[in-house]
Amino acid sequence: MKNWRVSRRFAVGLLLATGLSLASGGVSAVSAQDVIKIGVPMELSGKFVAYGVPGKRGVEMAAAIFGDKVGDKTVQFIYRDVQSEAQSTVSTVNELVNVEKVDFMIGPVGSPIVAAAIPPWQQGKPVWIVNGSSSTKLEEVVGQEDNFFHTYPYAYHYHTSEAAALKHYLGEGKKVAVIYSDDNYGRTHLPYVKQFYGDLGYEIVAEEMVRANATDMNPALTKIARFKPDILVGLVQTTDAITLAKQVHTRKLDVPYLVGTAYTQLNEWQEAVGDAQEGWLGVTTYLPGVDHPANPDYPKLFPKTSEWEQAFRERYNTEPDFLDIGHYAAMGMLLIALDKAGGDKVKAAEELRKMNIQTVNGRGQFKPTGFGTKQQAFTDMIVFQRQGGKNVVLWPLEAAKGELKPVTR
Repeated sequence: MKNWRVSRRFAVGLLLATGLSLASGGVSAVSAQDVIKIGVPMELSGKFVAYGVPGKRGVEMAAAIFGDKVGDKTVQFIYRDVQSEAQSTVSTVNELVNVEKVDFMIGPVGSPIVAAAIPPWQQGKPVWIVNGSSSTKLEEVVGQEDNFFHTYPYAYHYHTSEAAALKHYLGEGKKVAVIYSDDNYGRTHLPYVKQFYGDLGYEIVAEEMVRANATDMNPALTKIARFKPDILVGLVQTTDAITLAKQVHTRKLDVPYLVGTAYTQLNEWQEAVGDAQEGWLGVTTYLPGVDHPANPDYPKLFPKTSEWEQAFRERYNTEPDFLDIGHYAAMGMLLIALDKAGGDKVKAAEELRKMNIQTVNGRGQFKPTGFGTKQQAFTDMIVFQRQGGKNVVLWPLEAAKGELKPVTR
C-alpha cells in the first residue's frame, strides 16, 4: 500500500504540472468526486501573450506553494491556451465548462478575450476569478453575478487614485486638459476623468480627440496649449502614448504635470520615448519595492512581498510584474477558500465573499464597487512619477518615496 500511495502522488503531481486531465489516463484510482478542477484559460500565444504568460506563472507558483490538496481532495489545474483570439477563447472555455465540468476558473486577462469568455462561462457559471480586463463593459454584463470575482481595477479606479494624488500635492483650482483616442479605450476612460477630477473642483478646459494610431498629435496639442492647463491627461494606449510623449517633449508643451495610465510602467513605453518619459505620472497595482507584511496565518503562501519577489526570481529567473503577483494573490485566496470549504463550490464562493486577508499584493477583500460589480478586490492603486529614469512612488502616502515634481522645459 505504501508504494502505491507514493506512485499515485507522483502521478498526480506530474499531471498537475503539465495541465493534463486526470481522466485522460494513468490515475484511475482517483475518482471524480475526489478531484477539484480549476480551469486556467490564458493567452499563452498571440498578441496578448504578455498578459497570459505572467498570469499562468502566478497561478502555477501559488499552486506549487500551497500544495495539491484541500482537505481529502486533490486539486487539478487544467491549463489551456486561448491564443489571444475570441473564437479560440469561446471553444476553450466551452470545453472547460461543458466537457471538463470545472467548478472554478481563473483567466483569461485581456479585455476583449475576457469578453469572449463570458457566453461560454454563462453556460455553467463556475466560480470565475478575473485578474484582468479594466473594461466597464465586463462590469455591466457580469458584475452582479454571484460567481464572478474581479481582482483587477476597472478604468475608473485609475483615475480616482491619480486624482487623489494630484489633489494632495497640488491642492484645488487646477485646470485640466484631456487628450483621448477615438477607440473604446479613450471613450471608456474620458467620462471618469471628467467625473473624478470634476469632483475635486478641477476645471476640464479642453477635451481633444485623436485617431488611434495617429502619427501626428500636434494639432490637438496646439489647441490644448491655448488653454494653458496645469495638467494634461493622456487617455491613449501604448503605441499612441509613445507618439504623445515624444511630441509633447519635442514641442516643449508648457504643461507642468503630465498624467498617463498603465502604459507609463511598461518597459516598451519607457524605452521607446527615452528622455520624454521624465515627469509622466502612471498608475499600477504593483511596483517592486512596495512591501506588504507577511500574513501571520499563512506565512508560507503570503510572506512579505520582498521575500515573495526573491522566491519568484529564483523560480523563474525574471522580475515579477503586476500580473504575476495579481494572479498569485487571487489564486492563493481561492485555494484558502477551497480549503476552508472542503472543496465545495457554493461554500468556497461564500468563503471568498467574507475573506479579508493580507496578501503579497495588499489587502484581499471583496467589496461592491458601487458601479455594478458585487465582488471586487485590490482596487488600491499605486501612483508614481518617472523621475530620472525611475519610478518614484507618490501615492498612497504610506508608500511614498518622493514628492510630485513639475516637468521643466
